[in-house]
Formats: sequence, C-alpha cells, structure tokens
Amino acid sequence: MGILSRLIDKVFFAALFIATLQVPVLNQQYLQYLNGYLDATGEEVKHYEQLALEHGYPTVDAMINTLLNNEAALVRDDAQHKLTVIDAYEEAQYAAQYLQNANYFQQVGYFAQPNQYPRLQSVINVFEPSLPLHPESVGSALVTALVLYIFPWSGVVLIRRRRRARQRQFA
Repeated sequence: MGILSRLIDKVFFAALFIATLQVPVLNQQYLQYLNGYLDATGEEVKHYEQLALEHGYPTVDAMINTLLNNEAALVRDDAQHKLTVIDAYEEAQYAAQYLQNANYFQQVGYFAQPNQYPRLQSVINVFEPSLPLHPESVGSALVTALVLYIFPWSGVVLIRRRRRARQRQFA
C-alpha cells in the first residue's frame, strides 16, 4: 500500500505542476487574442475619430454627445454602440498592458475575476496546452504547485500527530 500511495502522491504533484505551468501559456494566448481584438477594434475607433474630424467635431466624444441627443432612435442607438466599442477598446488596452507586465500571481488574479470569464472562455476554447519557456514562469508555477500540494497535506499530518499523541497518553 505504501508504494501505491507514494506513486499516486507523485502523479498528483506532477499533474498539479503541469496545471500550474499552464497559467503563463494561457496568459500568452490571451494576449494574442487581445492584440487581435485591439487591432480590429482600433481600426473602428480610428474611423470614429476620422468621422468626427470630417464633420467638424473637435473630439469623438463631442460627436457622440451630439448623436446621443438626436431625435432619431437609430442614431441614438448607433451613438450608444460607438460608446460601447470605445469603452471595450480602452478596457482591452488596459488589460493587454497590465498582463504584459504582470507576474504569475497577478495573472492568476486577473483571470480569476468574474468579469473576465466571457473573454477567457473564448481563449480557452482554442487553448493549446504547452510548457512556458521563461524560467521565472516555471519557478512561479513550481512554488504555486508546492504550496497547493503541501497545504492540504499539512492538515493531514497535524491530525495524524494529534491522534498519535492522544494514543500515547492513553496507552
């Protein structure tokens, strides 16, 4: 039984380590997704800026405010859509900049935010597991795997020690 439990123990740690190694890989694929999104959406935002200049508005916001006050519902809906696109573009710019400079634990924290789940789901649908190439990514994943591995077992060890101590007292 001892050999089997040690084997299971090692397989569990290896699986945990491989899983924690996927965070930097997921981050890279997420950044690729964001960069594609930024390219496409950036073209749309540039088009809005060009429209504002062509029609004599000093800024895109001034043009959108005028459109929002228009009597036609279609024009107001289009202005609202433009605002949504601009907000999404700015949010994606922030996310890309943040994730490029984030360490392992900041990346995990970013991906764990519920408002990231829809975009993260799109990335996970095409996710290709692999191994990260950066030593700091491997080191962070190793530390995380060790902590996740040791934390539950420390409780088991404490319980066993207490039981043994109690058995010695009563024996």
